[in-house]
Amino acid sequence: MWWRHARIAKRLRRAGVPEPSEPFTVEAWCEAIAAARGRPIRIREASMHATWPPGFFFTDEGVDYLIVDACLPTLARTQTLLHELAHLLLGHRGNALHGDINPAVEAEAEIAADLLSRQLARASRTARREVAPQQDRNLADLQVRTRGWMSDRRADWYLDLLWVTLRTEIPDVSLILVAHDDEPAPALGGSRRTYRRVVEVHDQLRLLRPWISPEVRDSALRRAKRRRLSPGSAEAVAEAAVIAVALRRRKAGAAPADEDLLVDLPNAGHLDIRAETTRLARISHALHQSPVVRAELARWGTAAKAGKTSRPATAPADRQRWWIAA
Repeated sequence: MWWRHARIAKRLRRAGVPEPSEPFTVEAWCEAIAAARGRPIRIREASMHATWPPGFFFTDEGVDYLIVDACLPTLARTQTLLHELAHLLLGHRGNALHGDINPAVEAEAEIAADLLSRQLARASRTARREVAPQQDRNLADLQVRTRGWMSDRRADWYLDLLWVTLRTEIPDVSLILVAHDDEPAPALGGSRRTYRRVVEVHDQLRLLRPWISPEVRDSALRRAKRRRLSPGSAEAVAEAAVIAVALRRRKAGAAPADEDLLVDLPNAGHLDIRAETTRLARISHALHQSPVVRAELARWGTAAKAGKTSRPATAPADRQRWWIAA
């Protein structure tokens, strides 16, 4: 499907997107794009129900607003903002309530978001190479090449296992699969396929928020401490326990929590794709093999611990002004 990517890349060039500059963040790039377009772009965070899209955009009084779920991890937040920015650049019609999502339009925006993320990462890498001395660059390249190959493959395997597990347990999640080759990822390290796996895992985990309980996390941390696990292992086990119990409650038909009582997954994650892959791989390993997770699942994984019934997952029109004023 290279021709589809090429066509969308051409549309982005016609939109007059300026090259990213320091500090190479989505927020800074949006400001540069807004200046080039002569139209302000405002980024707002809001607490959204898990059944809502993770982001959307709309226009009000000559200003374009990009709304993103405040609970998103770093990498997922970046991808979501680029996705909504892509809608603007491609000339799509904004719809704050997402009442008529067009899968073809969403796929276009996701492909464009991937292209934008590559452009952002490429500019950042070029700037670092121009500043770093040649000797340091050679040393850095050697370190990257000699980094544990088996460790990376093991992390990829456990990431795939987590992805398959979540997709099996949450088959109704709508994933936009756009990867067509194994191109470099938009963050340091990893492949395009790995990047897409991480993004899709974050999408799946977001749907579990109505069944996530902080009590489970606290209990798992106490149990991990009694077993004298390292801080990193304890965090992975706690997150895995939270996910395992949420999956069990959802599958058992437990009522989701009221949207005002939703809690976030405890770790904000990493922007670096290799670091985030490693973090998710540790969670996946604990999810499938940790006795602590099995113990917490036996204790908490029942519908009896469920929260209240959720409110209707639609955003009233009169709440749009709150996002604008935020």
